[in-house]
Amino acid sequence: MKQRKITYLLRAVAIALGLLGIAFFGSATLYAFVFKPDYNEPVPGYLRENIVFIWITAIICYLILFFFWKIINEIGNDNSFSLENVKNFKCMAVCGGFIILEYVIRIVVWLIKGNLEFISLSYTLLKIFVFIIFVILCIAMSKLVQNAYEIKQENELTI
Repeated sequence: MKQRKITYLLRAVAIALGLLGIAFFGSATLYAFVFKPDYNEPVPGYLRENIVFIWITAIICYLILFFFWKIINEIGNDNSFSLENVKNFKCMAVCGGFIILEYVIRIVVWLIKGNLEFISLSYTLLKIFVFIIFVILCIAMSKLVQNAYEIKQENELTI
């Protein structure tokens, strides 16, 4: 029963994050192209210039949610310590790495275009730092789940 309760809570978190993502990425796109057509305002201009990067981030974030959902399903099946979850955590780490790479590319593009601003740079560096932590946590979770899986396998052999 405890597994089901945890599974329901994790699914609620995943769904809430998915809806929050739709609200954020959708509203950013609408704000940039529909509600604020004045090209002289800084926020819609920033969004329009970076919309490709924003949607690449969105797609990768939804991939991370997909792998998280698969982990939740394994937990729901009372199979938390499985090689499938090891793989899913590694895939989430790779996705986080792609987001870091995307942000580095974004900084390089800003440098090439000559429109690198302090606020945009500092915000992007903060996001890089957050995703470095995310990648480290995913790798650590992958290792922990793998160790638990191996211990579980050893215990099943001795019974």
